[in-house]
Amino acid sequence: MIIRYAEEIDLASVARFNDRLKAGGRTEEMLLSPELPGESKYRPEGFPIYRRMIIAEDGQEVRAAMLLCHHNVFVNGQKLDFCWTKLPISEGIINTKYALAIIRLMKKALDDNPFLMGIGGGTSDSDGFQFFVKLKWKYRPIPFFFYPVRAGRVMKELKYFDRSAGLRIGARLGAYSGIGAGVSGLLNLQRKASPLFLRDLAGYEHSVVDHFGDWADQVFYDSLSDYQFAVRSDATALNIVYPPDDQRYIRIKVTKKDTNRNAGWIVVATKQMDNNHYFGNLKVGTLVDGFGLSKDAPALVFAGINYLAGAGVDIIVANFSHEAWVKACRLSGMLTGPSNYQIFVSPKGPPVFEESCPLDKMHLARGHSDGMDNLL
Repeated sequence: MIIRYAEEIDLASVARFNDRLKAGGRTEEMLLSPELPGESKYRPEGFPIYRRMIIAEDGQEVRAAMLLCHHNVFVNGQKLDFCWTKLPISEGIINTKYALAIIRLMKKALDDNPFLMGIGGGTSDSDGFQFFVKLKWKYRPIPFFFYPVRAGRVMKELKYFDRSAGLRIGARLGAYSGIGAGVSGLLNLQRKASPLFLRDLAGYEHSVVDHFGDWADQVFYDSLSDYQFAVRSDATALNIVYPPDDQRYIRIKVTKKDTNRNAGWIVVATKQMDNNHYFGNLKVGTLVDGFGLSKDAPALVFAGINYLAGAGVDIIVANFSHEAWVKACRLSGMLTGPSNYQIFVSPKGPPVFEESCPLDKMHLARGHSDGMDNLL
């Protein structure tokens, strides 16, 4: 088994790898374009954010593959290089002959990049979760929040309520009895009235922008000291990850009205689901990512919720780890639910989740790594 970084000529073999997985009854597949969305168009030469594919091949075919997104993160003010891991997939899941391919591939990746992180993993019994746990990676769940804009539809469509007969009957009763409409009305009233009564939400205005400019650099570096852990989010980095020509992402700039200060930004997205295994047929809005001073987080979250509610979504979801953003979600009326969204950190990474850098001081959002794959 040879472990190496893929070249253009390998993509035909990767496509055959995907075909074998599909024939074996799996839904996973490796992307045939390893680049980040805006990498070819918006990445300056030499910029440290880019993505490569690493493969394990036996002289005939690719037997395992993974994407490595090279990035920067600031931990207690120190800039560190790291890689996001995306889609570690092995043919071993359908043929035990190749079970060790992904282990050898990951060993090579860690030899080259000791500090790796992954986000996702699913439930504790999923293949991805078990893979990282067996490698002794550190992990924590990133808190999950939701806002039922149309509570009646949420009660009818959300698959969570199908877990038991009691939940299902209760949800249907709530949907058809008018309770759902009442909840929606109360939340809508609270959302519209909140800026008038809550100091944390007063005095801001927001506007949709088509790209991140120099102002985003200022926001990032002026706000960085508020976070013990923050993924690089200056203008160039953001335009690579959320490219200006990708209109699925809505970029909202928030300013303080009295001083015209750039308070920060939030990125949102929507998707109409079609018999989704979590959301049924709901139209889902997501608070994808955001950054600003911790004191401005409530205004940023509120701007995102307001935009998505106006866009006609049925439910808004978000994952944030930092205490200021957790507080902002709750202040904006979002509810907390069980989270299956994990952050994994390789054993040789920095001492995160410890006293020097606990999870609630780390800024992690749904849009980091591959978190938006199913919500766009």
